[in-house]
This record gives sequence, structure tokens and C-alpha cells, in this order.
Amino acid sequence: MNTDQLIDKLVAEGAQKPLPHPMKQALFWLAGTLVWLAVLSGYNGFRADLAGKLADPLYITELALLAGMAFSAALAALCLSRPDGHQMPWIKYVPFGFIVPWAAAAFAGATGDISFISICHSMTLGQFDCPWHILLFSAPPGIAMFLIVKKGAPIQCCWAGSMATWSVTSFGYLCMRLIEQNDNPPHLIVWHALPIVLMCIIGMMAGKYALRWR
Repeated sequence: MNTDQLIDKLVAEGAQKPLPHPMKQALFWLAGTLVWLAVLSGYNGFRADLAGKLADPLYITELALLAGMAFSAALAALCLSRPDGHQMPWIKYVPFGFIVPWAAAAFAGATGDISFISICHSMTLGQFDCPWHILLFSAPPGIAMFLIVKKGAPIQCCWAGSMATWSVTSFGYLCMRLIEQNDNPPHLIVWHALPIVLMCIIGMMAGKYALRWR
């Protein structure tokens, strides 16, 4: 839908109740998401060495950067539910700023080497339970996020879909770091990071069709 079509649609529908502020929406969504993730994490059980890991500054930094990445992506998705991006078109680039410092903290505190051979070996292990758990953690908050975004009038549907997916999968990854006792870099790359990239691509395509105004 182009801008002229959007204007015509808004005129035809008449005055609508304004959406809550994106930050208010994000905090409301975050509260429900944290409850879901806490219940699911508690059900699966936390990693046995969690107490020791929480004393590691690099681990805490990794989790904090993941949380920042996830929340900034959620806020970006909700801003993009407005036709004008809530007058903050730059906000969709904010989550990218967390990638390098997060990767530095994550792999500096990881155990094991990163090499082509070790990554290929990790691919042969077939540890599909990790991406499955990330998907399970992400699905209900993701559905909720898509429904909230769809209530608006997103113009950049692919961006909105990718930001929404990036947010929920980042929270899913964070939970996996709390419950899975595995700090091996090739494992984290192959069975955590790469599936999230794939999910974000799928989310981008889903946004193109599910969030489009008709």
C-alpha cells in the first residue's frame, strides 16, 4: 500500500482511537513475555553452574546486551507499526549496535576454539533441541507482538516483521543461556545464532504478508 492509498483508507475509516505510546506498548508486552519466559525457564530448570556464571562479568554483560538487543528490537517493531515510524526512522538500526559488543562478550567468555573444522563438526551433531527450544520460547511472545504491530498501520512491513522476530528470538536465546550448560562457541554459532538468523528472515517474509494493509 502506497502513501496515497493509506491516506484514502484513513479518510474512509474516519477517526480512530490513538494507539498507546510505543514505550508503553513495549513495557506491557515485555511484562507478559518475562512471565512466559520465567515459567518456561523454571520448568526446564536452570543450568547447574548458574550461580558461578552469575559471578562472571562477561556472562552478565552478555545477558545484559542480549536483553538490550531484544528490547530495542521490540521497541523498533512497535514504532514501525506507525506509518511514520513514530518519527524515529533510525530506531530500526539501534539493535544492530548491540551485535558486536554482544559477540565480543559472548565469545570472550566461551570455552573452546572457533575454527572451520570445529564448526563443521558441530553441524554433524544434530542438536536440533536448541533451535526448537528457542522457537518454543519465542512463539507466544512473537504472535502477541505481531498482533500488536498489526493493530497499527505499518508501512515498512518487512522491517517490522524482522524486528519483532529478532526481539523474541533474542529473549529465547537469553533463556537458553540460562538453562543450557554449554559455552562452546561452535555450538552457540551453529545451533543458536544461525537458527535465529533464519527465524528473522522468515519473520521478515511473514511481516511482508501478515502485516500488510489490505
